[in-house]
Amino acid sequence: MSNKAFETNIEIRYRDTDSMGHVSSPVYYDYMQSAYLEYMHDLLELPKSEKLPHIMVKTSCDYVSQALYGDNLVVCSRVVSFGGKSFEMEHVMHIDDADRRIVANAKSVHVMFDYDKQATYPVPDSFKEAIATYQETA
Repeated sequence: MSNKAFETNIEIRYRDTDSMGHVSSPVYYDYMQSAYLEYMHDLLELPKSEKLPHIMVKTSCDYVSQALYGDNLVVCSRVVSFGGKSFEMEHVMHIDDADRRIVANAKSVHVMFDYDKQATYPVPDSFKEAIATYQETA
């Protein structure tokens, strides 16, 4: 898939930091989830009051450098692969300045899910096409 990513801006709040003054490691998972939700609600043109047709089932995060209270982050999210019923995303988090210093690299896996049936289902072609169109990978 292409390098075009959906960008989510996040201002680091004081409560996001630990006693050492940098963003606490679990908070990056909140940033990842927020970025995923922003991307998918925008892509699917769903109001935030509606559930997305997929659920996050796996996450990981590698910490690269420190981010501090008052820093502004940009989370660059993109879908990197599809499975039969799932898709994987990467989320590169960097400081919003000229250097674009990366602070964390995260990944998440999502499974298509029908809430009424409580069952997974295959990734629809229309969803793959929407991702390809947005990420310029026709």
